[in-house]
Amino acid sequence: MIEKIKRCSNKCIFCFVDQLPKGLRSSLYVKDDDYLESFKHGNFITLTNLSKKDVENIIKYSLSPLYVSFHSADDKIRDIIFKNKNHKKSMDILKILDQNEIKINIQIVLCPKINDGNDLLNTLDFLNHSFNNILSIGIVPVGITGYNKNSTLISFNSEGSKELIEVINNYNRQEHKTRIFLSDEFYILADIEFPEYRFYGNFPQMKNGIGLCRNFIQESDNYLKKNDKEIIFCINNIIKSKQGNYINKGQTRSNDLKYSIKNSILILTSKYFFKTMNYQTDKLSYFIKTNKLNINLNLKVKDVKNYFLGGNVKVAGLLTYYDFIRAFNNKTDINKKEFGSYDKILIPNIIFNNDGLTLDNKTKKDFENISENIKFIDPDGKTFLREILGL
Repeated sequence: MIEKIKRCSNKCIFCFVDQLPKGLRSSLYVKDDDYLESFKHGNFITLTNLSKKDVENIIKYSLSPLYVSFHSADDKIRDIIFKNKNHKKSMDILKILDQNEIKINIQIVLCPKINDGNDLLNTLDFLNHSFNNILSIGIVPVGITGYNKNSTLISFNSEGSKELIEVINNYNRQEHKTRIFLSDEFYILADIEFPEYRFYGNFPQMKNGIGLCRNFIQESDNYLKKNDKEIIFCINNIIKSKQGNYINKGQTRSNDLKYSIKNSILILTSKYFFKTMNYQTDKLSYFIKTNKLNINLNLKVKDVKNYFLGGNVKVAGLLTYYDFIRAFNNKTDINKKEFGSYDKILIPNIIFNNDGLTLDNKTKKDFENISENIKFIDPDGKTFLREILGL
């Protein structure tokens, strides 16, 4: 299957595959640049390796939308980024696809002092004025692992993120055909609240880390708000059932019931998602208190550092088994004794690929061998709340 995938012919300065450590499974080193994978799964492609026949097939079968990495409209800067002269051909192909009403979601990987500042504004103007079928433009910060060897790559900091957010906010206030979206990392780095839920529309680039945190907040808020009576009813029934079991066993009198749901839960997440998760657990605690539910929850949210890749990699999907083991055994952090005291340990399910493997080739079974209390949870607000409440 891997051999059938159309490979990337670029040598992009920020290529994540080139920044991986050695010794991983071979599939992780495959540079996918396949238009079918873009159409089916939302993978970003560069269009630099498309033949005339490929373009004809895309148009003939209306393979839309596609997801395209663009980065800059300036030829000299594209020379620096792509390191492939075919990037000029890809610009022509993009125009042909647009003229044939193929919808496109654009990605710009932003690199400080390379394609930011005036170049970014020129690129946004070019995309807005030259095309009619661009659905969205998403901007993400350059990812730099500890194995990067390109000294020209610089990470975004808090100040740079604040400046970028202000620039894009001003740009979006003007009348343009296409809205510009910034990835969640920029708001986290800048310590600025995410845009409102409605700003993201149909969330065209959530898989690209754009709007993921806002969507999680909205999902969990909606679940508590729309299902509050059902949640209260279910929890009270659970408590009554437990109380009945105690009475039947002669462990307490019916007029002296003090049973409550008790759970000690450790939520492990990424550095970037830590604040959002803490924010939502605080809301849940407030919900329990205001509704006087007899629940005694000990919730702790812990951010796990990415030791495996290092650099500025702080998203949940790139955490590994090794990173969690480091968190469990670090004496200044979660130690084994504390780790064993939790009734549930929640780990994000997105650390596994479709084959159930982490980046370091571990499975769910490897985690479960550590503790039977480990549970894997999908990154949606409803699932998160139901798991914590035991519903």
